[in-house]
Amino acid sequence: MKKKWIIPAAVVVLVVAVFGIYQMQASAGEPEMTIDQARQQAEKQYNATVTEIELDRSGNEPRYDIDLENGEKLYDLTLNGNTGEVISLKESSRQITSSNTDSKDQSQESGDEQQQGENEQSADEQQQSDKEQTAPSQKQASQAEVKITMDEAIKIATDEVGGSVTDVEFDEEDGLPVYELELKTADDEAEVVINAQSGEIITIAYDSEED
Repeated sequence: MKKKWIIPAAVVVLVVAVFGIYQMQASAGEPEMTIDQARQQAEKQYNATVTEIELDRSGNEPRYDIDLENGEKLYDLTLNGNTGEVISLKESSRQITSSNTDSKDQSQESGDEQQQGENEQSADEQQQSDKEQTAPSQKQASQAEVKITMDEAIKIATDEVGGSVTDVEFDEEDGLPVYELELKTADDEAEVVINAQSGEIITIAYDSEED
């Protein structure tokens, strides 16, 4: 009787092992939410602009790490790559611009000059200080003026090299606004830089997984 149970027991062990391998492969696969869907959800939910988004497959479930900017503050957002659920949201320690510090110093100088009776000069400096306080950073202004959206940049990159986008970031190179994208294909990983004004592909760099 004991021998009759040996084969069924072995089958059960094999089935459990195969199921476990399948689960591991499924968790490491592509997320149900695309990088574009994650970006749209983040911008709509928080009324902010996504400056960088990256797919992270290191955990049990894929997730998106997103940098948000609302013109005043920067935030770090993490979304579940399958459900879109917010895992974490915190204000970033990074700063948008340092103009506030300069403006404060100039305002103090203006106050001293007013006390000394130099009203016209202090008024001019105060006006300049106000302009600096309200002026956005160069990166903000450039991103607001670009003609190519992040969605269009993603499409340009995937049409050119295929695969799926794992990271996309808006940046500037020598004053030129660009999108920097990382893609994963069947055989390689690619980095694509796209002109955010014209949509022209500036560079494509491949990194073979075998290296």
